[in-house]
Parts: sequence; structure tokens; C-alpha cells
Amino acid sequence: MFSLSAEQINSIALRLDFLRVEAGDLLRFATMTQADYITDRDRRRSLERLVENIVNACTDIVKIVLSSEDLPVPETYRDAMVQAGIVGLLEESLAEKLAEFTRMRNIIAHQYLDIRWAALRNFIDDSPAALRQFISNVEALLNKAT
Repeated sequence: MFSLSAEQINSIALRLDFLRVEAGDLLRFATMTQADYITDRDRRRSLERLVENIVNACTDIVKIVLSSEDLPVPETYRDAMVQAGIVGLLEESLAEKLAEFTRMRNIIAHQYLDIRWAALRNFIDDSPAALRQFISNVEALLNKAT
């Protein structure tokens, strides 16, 4: 279905390895509280950067796959995830969930601590299952391509 070049396969594989590590690191924040988030600047920055890395890695992978099919690559991260559902890279429900996660980049950059915390807490709680499914889908795509 998707025709990936050797360079694209390698690029996706590198990002997938990075994503596995970053997604695994989310566990370190499972017990983080809002008080921790507000008072521990180092942990707050680590969590925010981790979430940004995860969103960026997922989106980069999707954009590589979309470009492999000469499909227009959407301008926004959210639209890229939705497009991944439309073209069959991801189940549409997973694509929609990941599209919602892409909002995290804007929330981290522009919202107050309490608003950021609520969104980050949801990400910590909800993203692991979606990330496992995303990683599995990408692995299956790479296996078919090689």
C-alpha cells in the first residue's frame, strides 16, 4: 500500500526507536501531581519536553509516510494525523486521538500552568495505549516495506 524508499524506511526506523524510548519515559511521570508540576521546575520542563518530543516524532513519521505516496502533507500536526486515518495508515479512531494529542504543543507553549497541567495529566494517562498502537502500526508498515 505505501511505497517507502530505503531512506524513508531508515528515517522512520530512527524516529520509531526514539519514540519507543520517549514513550517509555512517560512512566516516570505517572505519579506526578499538580503540586509537583508547579513546584518542581526541572520535572515540569522534562515532562513538557518529553511530550513535545513524542508529538513531534509521531508527526514526523506520519509526514514521511504521507510524502512517500506523493500525498499533500498537511500544514498542521493535527491535520497530518487526521490524514493518516483517511489514507489507512492508522485506524481513524487512533488518528483522531493522536490528532488531539498534537494540541499539546500549543498548550505547552501558550497556556497557564493549571491549564497545562490538566492537559498533560490527560496525556500521561491516555497516551500510552494510543502510542503502543501507533508504534505497532508503524512496525507493521516497516515490516511490509522491507
